[in-house]
Amino acid sequence: METYGNSLKIGVDLDGTISEYPEFFKLFTRAMAEAGCEVYIITDRAPGTEAEVRSELQKYGITYHVIKITREKAGYILDEGISVLFDDVDDYFLELPEEVAVFKIRQKYNFDFDRKEWRG
Repeated sequence: METYGNSLKIGVDLDGTISEYPEFFKLFTRAMAEAGCEVYIITDRAPGTEAEVRSELQKYGITYHVIKITREKAGYILDEGISVLFDDVDDYFLELPEEVAVFKIRQKYNFDFDRKEWRG
């Protein structure tokens, strides 16, 4: 896995990811930041809602370095040299190259828990 600069850059989605597993991401983001990684919160919310996002992240206890609100997550990830992404929506990572590790978060809208299969 390629890193850019001196640290691994990790992107984490807010809605459907941090919001669904806040305790895990609280511990994970803190540990990654303490290990020297840069944590980017990348969310597709309305422009100008950074204060609301900061407040929500504070409520969850999330450690981060950058908040980015964008619908063009793949482009931003490539431009910033982010190597790892946690997200729940395929559309945001389908165009990413194989060098970017993607961790897909299961939700009731993207995974059929009764049939134990991804919805597609």
